[in-house]
Amino acid sequence: MAKFFISMSGEGRGHATRVRSLVERMRHRHDITLFAPGEAYEFLRPDYGDSPDVRLIEIPGLKFHYVGGRLHLLKTIYEGLKFKQVTLPRVVQQLVEEIQVHRPDVILTDFEPALPRAAEKSGRAYLSLTHQHFLLAYDLSWLPWQLRFFAWFISLSVPMHYSRQQVTMISSFFPGELRPRWQRRGAIALGPMIRPEVRASALAAGIPVESTAELRPSFSPAGEPFFLSYLRKNSPPRILDEFEKSSLRIKVYGLGEQPPRGSLSFHPIHPRHFVEDLVACSAVVSAAGNQLLGECMYLGKPVLALPETWHHEQLINAHFLRRMGCGEFVPLEHFTVDHLLRFRQAVEGYRTKIEQTCLGVDGTADVIGILEASAASRNGAAVSTTRSETSISTG
Repeated sequence: MAKFFISMSGEGRGHATRVRSLVERMRHRHDITLFAPGEAYEFLRPDYGDSPDVRLIEIPGLKFHYVGGRLHLLKTIYEGLKFKQVTLPRVVQQLVEEIQVHRPDVILTDFEPALPRAAEKSGRAYLSLTHQHFLLAYDLSWLPWQLRFFAWFISLSVPMHYSRQQVTMISSFFPGELRPRWQRRGAIALGPMIRPEVRASALAAGIPVESTAELRPSFSPAGEPFFLSYLRKNSPPRILDEFEKSSLRIKVYGLGEQPPRGSLSFHPIHPRHFVEDLVACSAVVSAAGNQLLGECMYLGKPVLALPETWHHEQLINAHFLRRMGCGEFVPLEHFTVDHLLRFRQAVEGYRTKIEQTCLGVDGTADVIGILEASAASRNGAAVSTTRSETSISTG
């Protein structure tokens, strides 16, 4: 049994979802402590808040700030600088004490800045698992110039989180070509991290996710066909008008429960029900987050992505989706029923492309292999700890 310290960004659920994918496949043979801020902590608390074998600790973290439903860049930058100067040093010192007391064999971060700094102060190496490092490490020269500029500009902030990681693992739903500098640094491009419940549901439904490409049979969902849609709460109301015009059966998540509208039904976010519908649907119409797109590719679900024009990272994801031939995209603000109907006509072609290229791709086992090899090379002695849900204060 090895001892792992793992921290993650608290913005969105993608970071926490990646970490949970690891923990659920490692918790029965390893000693794991999680350091989670913000949304990540709230997402993980139901699973690990009272867990006897995983210690969950809440820490302060960086966060985005929104005004009127849109990202407020200046406020986000100001609050980020304030966090770095005032809060971060205190958190780092408290994590240094955690490292000194519990002596982890492996320290891993998913885009969280405090634990890497604590590792450095303790003279310890650490590993990185992120999606964001693709901005630095992947060749993005084929993107439109506006997105190339955004990727360059945003990539400047990535090393501000940390830059001395022993191993850089990059988890993405899309394959990427590493730039020469990052090849020399030994960066590792991996597939998406698939949640255990998604994998289990896929196998139960007979989706051939564990077959080789040569032996993989074609797969079509059973039952009455429907599309699944995941939308942000501030999506324009006219999107539903366009959905309704199509007369397609669509299950809509993300907007809460509402009365049905023609062929549209509305569903609250429920972990099990959402996964069941994701497995059973014919295709997905949604925002273009990396985690959801990765699960769609894993399950063989073509995607019509609806990135917002200001959300440049999702626009980049959408361009990768189109380039892979596994779906299409249109900016949310420009979406009409015609886009949806054209997508419906092309669904089978996209599904065939997914089955040929990325059905069943899951990077979780590869990450676990790297982590356990790192633990074995350290040969650290296990140290007994008392487990409890705690928090690290900002004061």
